[in-house]
Amino acid sequence: MKELVVHQVLERTVATRGREEIVSGSTRLTYEELRRRVMRLAWSLHKLGLRKGSVIGVLDVNTHRHLELHFASSMLGAVLHTINFRLPAEALVYTMQHAEDEWVFVSPLFLDHVEPMLGSFPNWVVMDREIPEHLKDKATLHCYEDLIDMGQDEAPAATVAENDYYSILYTTGTTGRPKGIRYRHRDVVLGSLQLFHHLSLHTTGAAIQSTDTIMPLIPFFHIHGWGTAIFGPYLGAKLVLPERAGPAEQAGLIREEGVTWANLVPTQLHMLLEHEPFHNLKVLTGGSPLPSGLASRADTAGIAYGLIYGGSDQLATAISVVPEDVAPDTPEARQWLRTGMRPVPMVDVAITDPHGARLPQDGESIGEVWVSSPWLPEGYLKNEAKSREAFSEGWFRTGDIGVLFENGLLYVMDRESDAIKSGGEWIPSGVLEAHISEHPSVETVSVIAAPDERWGERPLAIVKASGQVDADELRQHLLDRVDQGKLAKFWVPEAFSFVQDMPLTSAGKIDKVHLRKQFREGS
Repeated sequence: MKELVVHQVLERTVATRGREEIVSGSTRLTYEELRRRVMRLAWSLHKLGLRKGSVIGVLDVNTHRHLELHFASSMLGAVLHTINFRLPAEALVYTMQHAEDEWVFVSPLFLDHVEPMLGSFPNWVVMDREIPEHLKDKATLHCYEDLIDMGQDEAPAATVAENDYYSILYTTGTTGRPKGIRYRHRDVVLGSLQLFHHLSLHTTGAAIQSTDTIMPLIPFFHIHGWGTAIFGPYLGAKLVLPERAGPAEQAGLIREEGVTWANLVPTQLHMLLEHEPFHNLKVLTGGSPLPSGLASRADTAGIAYGLIYGGSDQLATAISVVPEDVAPDTPEARQWLRTGMRPVPMVDVAITDPHGARLPQDGESIGEVWVSSPWLPEGYLKNEAKSREAFSEGWFRTGDIGVLFENGLLYVMDRESDAIKSGGEWIPSGVLEAHISEHPSVETVSVIAAPDERWGERPLAIVKASGQVDADELRQHLLDRVDQGKLAKFWVPEAFSFVQDMPLTSAGKIDKVHLRKQFREGS
């Protein structure tokens, strides 16, 4: 009986859409050619001693070679560790050691960074056509393209089951050391395909189908590019892999290759919009709230969007939709697309009080978001204490606060650690950020909690401006929203600070931990 293993996805694609194209830099491959390379790579690695359960670390941007390793590792029964190259060096090495990487595949882009650690891991593969001469005596190095050339057009005889581990992912570590999560083959296949099915079933700006041309701008190290490394080939859609392209080059690829669907975080969307116009582009964005000002800019540019909610420790949880009783292409529909997310098929969501009791599904009761799904991991790798804190009886405690509406849609308001508790009442920083972002002279904004003797905490708005604006003008901008019934008056910050640049995390989000340290400690 066939099982839910990752490389079976590629087998189906070759049988149905094998001549569709994958574009990666100057390389163009069909799915048939990709599968042949995958088999030859897996065969060579098997001959070199890589076995079921071996951990493969991959340090690469989104390239065809990185995509090939998703399927070659599956054929071998190896465990894929997609390394977050945006982590600080110490944290990056920690994840490699923690995952116990036995083989490390490294792009030429990162060879200078890994040279000092070549002796720390037993086997290295340079993801290129040759190995730099000055590195050949420093470690056991193999050339990726030599492995392809030496391989054979047959898969290794490994027995791979759906409950075998497929990948190790790591959180970004913004509140401590990155935490590792292992996912089985069935988890990755089900989670990725349910994400695609949701995008096909419901009315959302990021709807997708096999005729779309997909460009994953979310790196593969982050939940396999939000599942695109799996559901892109499952669809047999044309894939455009951006490699190391910056925003201007990404915009060029969108136009030249006819990209119709992309995924990216809001900061990437902001940068991409500097290089419009685009036609027929749909984007799936998430990782942090989509500011209403940015959403308005996307609307003006003709970019359709949907919002996704999830994380490395839960995979995809919910995606924004237009409810069935709301007319599309209306202001109400656009508001739902920015805020109202329906759980993907087979995911359950609950809003709970501090004691874990469920709160009413009334659109008003604010509590912590808990998630349950068939692909939820059992806990964090080698970290029982953190596992007990976050995972309980089939539920994951996200640490986010939100509300559930009667129609089943979820609105995630904030991280619990980012929300502001003022006089015993919650002030959601994400809602304030959305309204501040609507001012035409605001480029980006972050709201954090500042200590206050009277109220415990008060909001502090940190603004990167794109034009002339001061604190009084922004405060009046928010008070106008109070008059319109969109904000509570006590939410409005007394304090605004202006910065030249916003710090970003390795996932491309605004780094609130850094901002809290900077503005609370004055450093």
